[in-house]
Amino acid sequence: MEEKRKISENVLDNNENEIDVIVGMKVLVVEDNELNLDIVQEVLKERGLIVTGAENGQIAVDLFGENPPGTFDVILMDMHMPVLDGVEATKQIRAMERPDAKTIPILALTANDCEEDIRRTREAGMNDHLTKPFDMEKIFGVLAEYAVPGD
Repeated sequence: MEEKRKISENVLDNNENEIDVIVGMKVLVVEDNELNLDIVQEVLKERGLIVTGAENGQIAVDLFGENPPGTFDVILMDMHMPVLDGVEATKQIRAMERPDAKTIPILALTANDCEEDIRRTREAGMNDHLTKPFDMEKIFGVLAEYAVPGD
């Protein structure tokens, strides 16, 4: 808990003077490691994002499909998970018959940044590739790239 608090405080301190375009962004975080999910959710919430967590790709697909378009602005998707991995979950989301299925930014979260993994994420329809361990400043920067002004 103390480690999570230190991470959060550092992130907030580094950004207190910025105009924060990601405040209010609705993020679906898909991560099977409970500690990683808790940390990412907490830090994103402290930054002012609206966060929903999912423990595997199937839950993410179900949450995306069961909610109306616009419920989520971006998906942070772990690659290696039980039940349904990030690549297959992304393919299922992209194949849905709804307006945001093809356009919602899906960002891969993975410990691997080899060319093969990057190729697989792109082929599945992911928009970006972020590596673990989590660099929250980098994640915030990438989220800002996908923020829609006025949302």
